[in-house]
Amino acid sequence: MAKKKITKKWKTKSVGHRIMMVCMNSDLNESRYPDWAPDEGESKCNEWTEVGKDTTAVLCSECTRRSLHL
Repeated sequence: MAKKKITKKWKTKSVGHRIMMVCMNSDLNESRYPDWAPDEGESKCNEWTEVGKDTTAVLCSECTRRSLHL
């Protein structure tokens, strides 16, 4: 699978002193890994993950877990 260049700025939010970013599978057209998105009724992921200030994209633990079952 060829990796897509990340051109999208993913949503972030502050929770206390933490920075949270939405999983890149929240937008399957822009995601590098759309095959690992949820498949039980939801077509996109809505999980938020704590990230560092220089993070440009994140794949949540649930989508990462699904990658192990392909």
